[in-house]
Amino acid sequence: MRLPPFRRRHTEQMILETARDTTRGSTLSSAALLAAADAAVSRDDHDEALRLWSELRGRFPQVVAAWLRPAECMIRLRRFPEAESLLAEAKSRFPNDFWLARTYASIFRHLGDAVEAYTEARALQRSFPDNPMAHADLVHLLLGQKGVAAAEAEARACLARFPDARWLLHMYARCADQSGDNHAAAERWTELLVRHPDHEQAYGPAVRALIAENRLDEAAGIARSGSRLLPGSAAVREACEVVDAALSAPMVSPPERTSAMELLVEALRAASAGAWGDAVRRWDALRAQAPTFAPAYAGAARALRMLGRMAEAEIVLAKARRDLPADAGVLWAWAEGAIERGDAANALLHCRALQKAFPAAAGVDLAIARALRALGRLNEADIAFVSLAEHHPTELASAEEFASVASDRGDRPEAIRRWRQVTAAFPCHAAGYWHLADALVRAEQMADADAVLCDAATRFPDDLETGLRWAMSGRPSGDAARFDALCRRFPELAPLLR
Repeated sequence: MRLPPFRRRHTEQMILETARDTTRGSTLSSAALLAAADAAVSRDDHDEALRLWSELRGRFPQVVAAWLRPAECMIRLRRFPEAESLLAEAKSRFPNDFWLARTYASIFRHLGDAVEAYTEARALQRSFPDNPMAHADLVHLLLGQKGVAAAEAEARACLARFPDARWLLHMYARCADQSGDNHAAAERWTELLVRHPDHEQAYGPAVRALIAENRLDEAAGIARSGSRLLPGSAAVREACEVVDAALSAPMVSPPERTSAMELLVEALRAASAGAWGDAVRRWDALRAQAPTFAPAYAGAARALRMLGRMAEAEIVLAKARRDLPADAGVLWAWAEGAIERGDAANALLHCRALQKAFPAAAGVDLAIARALRALGRLNEADIAFVSLAEHHPTELASAEEFASVASDRGDRPEAIRRWRQVTAAFPCHAAGYWHLADALVRAEQMADADAVLCDAATRFPDDLETGLRWAMSGRPSGDAARFDALCRRFPELAPLLR
């Protein structure tokens, strides 16, 4: 049986670490622990990754990655209070580490705490005055919080000191984009690419600004240069597609005589292609023709968010909520903005507003439950997930999150009970057995955990991840026969154990 490359890499890492562990006892090197944690993240086993990072911190507290990587993982999981606590301790240990300080500052942007986010961004800039990224982060924050004028003034001042800093140049060009100054945007994006031709994120905005200025030849030249320099870049490929579309059409912006239906089709087509600048222009034209058509507001807000223009997206949605009857699409877009920012508190408020106006809106119950969990309001999240399980008993995602809430609370008996319910309701879902075994291990019920993995290995004989967990579960009792059996099932593993 030939494994997909990504599964093979994970397998090799797990087997290598197992082999090392077998020969050296339970002591792994710091590099091995990091690699094992990374492998756990890649298979979405975040609890195991966090456990390994915790062991790494206990044994090798001087390793910065033992603090930074779990904090980044917690942020991705929206476990912001834990990340903040961990990074606060890390900052005290490593006061001169820029990436720890930068990650700590980012937490408050995710939480939507504008005052603290600004305070921390300024503190980062003061602590690392010679690092251009600290200045670029502040410009980025100002662009979202205080508007283009403040961000542009800060960018100009910083560029006077770091004239060649690519991310400062990037944010300076973004200021022109956000202000709608196509001429300045074209000049700034072009200047950035002259200085840093490998900055692939600039190609799309550069060609769009040039096309808006009717400088099609320059846009085409930039796209061709990018495709030669970065042939595998998806961003450059999209820029080339935008140029091709512009060259094949006499007008980039839809003409006034274009019907509302045609504008709707073109906006949806642009969004589907990821041409977010074009999508914004067409949604804007559609709103001008049909100002009471709510989907044009929701579509424009989503496109603006994809461009990083969060403040404009909020303005569009605020206008729709003020001027139009309640619309599910607009309210969903409003909630999505908060969810994408990691602003669980506002996500909860917005989702509840949607639920109140449209009780049958698909997915809103799950979004509310997730927001409650992200806020650490685990009892309320529990109640919400119970309701979801009752009304949607065949939905695996809500069943798994319901079980995970018990794990979050540290209620081991309840976590075991719920994961047993998941395996009973979804017997063909291998990961349910893995999580049940993990819950049993945390409850120190090793024999029961081993029995669960034995059952899983029988049910899923062709699933390598399940086989590896089963084989590693047998290791404490010295059952090397399990690895022999696994190698017979997957012969390509044998060389890794030699």
